[in-house]
Amino acid sequence: MKLTDRQKAIIEIVKSFEPITSDEIAEKLSLGKSTLRNDLAVLGMLEVLEAKPNVGYYYNYDFSPGEKREEFKSKLIKEVMGIAITARSTASYSDVLSKLFIYDVGTIFIVDEDNHLVGVTSRKDMLKLSRNAEADKLPIALAMTRVPNVVYIHEDDLVSDALRKIILHEIDCLPVVREESGGRIIVGKISKTTLIKILLEILEG
Repeated sequence: MKLTDRQKAIIEIVKSFEPITSDEIAEKLSLGKSTLRNDLAVLGMLEVLEAKPNVGYYYNYDFSPGEKREEFKSKLIKEVMGIAITARSTASYSDVLSKLFIYDVGTIFIVDEDNHLVGVTSRKDMLKLSRNAEADKLPIALAMTRVPNVVYIHEDDLVSDALRKIILHEIDCLPVVREESGGRIIVGKISKTTLIKILLEILEG
């Protein structure tokens, strides 16, 4: 896995100032702590960095891919996926907007009457359509990315495949699907937040 320039900068900072906390690393990079959470989780998963509670990060001079990395690589999507919030393609903009707030999610997956994936809409998509004075009466189909342009993953794929897709396509969430005659049924979702939590759990043992 190729490290990003920011991850390389984090490594150099840790080497120079270890032990160092995430707050101190963020300050030296002039970034928010939350911005670095994903990078620190990845570096921990790869065993480049070691973290000690109430102390900070250390550089692992014996760095080599180990058990933690293998544990992450072997996890399947169906072991960690969450519940997908869906809406019918015939639903109105206002109905789908309500679901965003009720379930406190950033993505709604759009399905047909057979629960087959036909599109996906996000808060950003909804915000764009909200500029239309008649938005409440419009169908959600006007504010969604349609299949085949939706990036998805299968339940028996690896978690590492999901991480790769999310990074490559710069998206926050993937629908988890199962192939069947006539289309793809949504069986769950995998989000960037879920992946970060998995990495942190592995890092912290």
